[in-house]
Amino acid sequence: MNEPRGPMPNPHDPTQFAPMNPSMMPQPGQVPPAWPPMPPNPPPHTNRRLIWVLLRLVCVLTVAAVVLTVTLVGRNRHADAHSTTESDSGGGTPLPVSALDGLLPAKDVIASAVSDPGIGLVNEGQGIDTDIMVDADCQGLTSVSGPSYAGSGWTAMRWQRWNSPTEPDAPRLEHQVLMSVAAYPKADAARAFYTKQNAAWQECSGRIINSRTATVKDSPDAFWTVGEVTESGGLLQATTIFEGGSGWSCRGALTVRNNVVARVSVCADTDSAAAARTILDSITAKIDGVHP
Repeated sequence: MNEPRGPMPNPHDPTQFAPMNPSMMPQPGQVPPAWPPMPPNPPPHTNRRLIWVLLRLVCVLTVAAVVLTVTLVGRNRHADAHSTTESDSGGGTPLPVSALDGLLPAKDVIASAVSDPGIGLVNEGQGIDTDIMVDADCQGLTSVSGPSYAGSGWTAMRWQRWNSPTEPDAPRLEHQVLMSVAAYPKADAARAFYTKQNAAWQECSGRIINSRTATVKDSPDAFWTVGEVTESGGLLQATTIFEGGSGWSCRGALTVRNNVVARVSVCADTDSAAAARTILDSITAKIDGVHP
């Protein structure tokens, strides 16, 4: 460490120097020697001041540029997030109730999906089923237009039932297709229903449920085993297997587009997952194609 120093002498103040040697003192009659001329004053620090001014200006401009960049990036991110949200939920102008009439697929689509040209329409309606089954908390798994919609805010409903053979109460079915579309005032309301059904279906996963109508006296029990419930990309799916039905099972699928909830259930003695997805995709494609 350097030793501390006192104040440095001022070279322009002769009084701060040591006394002159007596031999160097002027004698009487002699002109005292002149002190060395003082050096000129240092030039003003014009260049330093200019440099500092420029540095400060550069700093100000840099900060302003950073703030502007952050602001623009933030706006772009907000716009992208908003657009993604609308796209994912099918947001936009809600579909009118009149659009529901053309959303359910025609016979050729259904027959092709289940590979059964003998399937036909046996029943249809515009309201929800009010019959409550024994395990009502799982009724959304077995009914496409049941009481699970009650109180959810729906404004219109269209549902259909297709059987093969084309009989309302055939003793033995080869295929059955149930499907519905329900309109809500806004996309948020439809999404809320989907979220609630997702939670309900998940709670029923792995259970044995009774679909017997609770209010009908002496009605027979109808037990179903609920398979794995899956939810991915806005698509809710589950399989229910009828006990004592020699392999009869139903594949259910539920999704949302804009303000419309679409629900499909395909039942057969074989795996119906692909058929249910095909029919549901045909419905959602029509919804996406409607531009109110």
